[in-house]
Amino acid sequence: MKDYSYLDANGDPLTFWQSKIGGNPYLPKNIEYPIDGITGQAMPLLIQINCADVPPIAGFDFPQQGILQFYLGFEPAHAQCTPEKYRVLYFAEISEDENDLITDFSFIEDRGTIRDIYDDVCPLSFSVRHDLFWESRYGYELEIPEEFAELSQEFDEWILDYDYEYDTHLRGDKLGGYVDFYSNVNEIAEKAKGKLLLQFSHPFNIGDSFYFFIEDARLSNCDFSKVEFYFVCD
Repeated sequence: MKDYSYLDANGDPLTFWQSKIGGNPYLPKNIEYPIDGITGQAMPLLIQINCADVPPIAGFDFPQQGILQFYLGFEPAHAQCTPEKYRVLYFAEISEDENDLITDFSFIEDRGTIRDIYDDVCPLSFSVRHDLFWESRYGYELEIPEEFAELSQEFDEWILDYDYEYDTHLRGDKLGGYVDFYSNVNEIAEKAKGKLLLQFSHPFNIGDSFYFFIEDARLSNCDFSKVEFYFVCD
């Protein structure tokens, strides 16, 4: 028998309270880890946001402190609209003392969880950008006066050509703003309750997009217990 040093490249190089995709979450010791209600397995962290990193956005009452987390069970397509298979947690106060936190996450399995699909870890940063309402008006009731109907039609044709030429409808990942419409996303936006909280396309699995919606009153009260989740795979 000969001793050797095992190389483990599966650790999370980022801090527990950092904004990130994947990796190990910020979780106080007195909090029960989110469990997939169908499989009974621990749900890996999909994305974590340190709210202090997010610049204020007009009309979007996002908390300016704390940590917001999105957990997801296996098979994202089965998790949408199934609260037992996803969880959103918010911690208003943050401790940077690791003695207060769970630091051993070896109980999270790779096989049979979303880590089987999304095993990468990377940091997140945020900046303010702008959405054009006209491209995202589907799902909203827009009353156009009769005298402007022809002008509206002309503008609609122009913006579609502009959109096609510059791909302005694909703005990617965002907190708040309007939903980017493609595939069957317009159907999702029409039936979802509330406004867009998070739109996220996984950077290492192109075509896999995650949508989370929340009602205004709940967002204002930092109540993330009734967030709706939808998944689109193109």
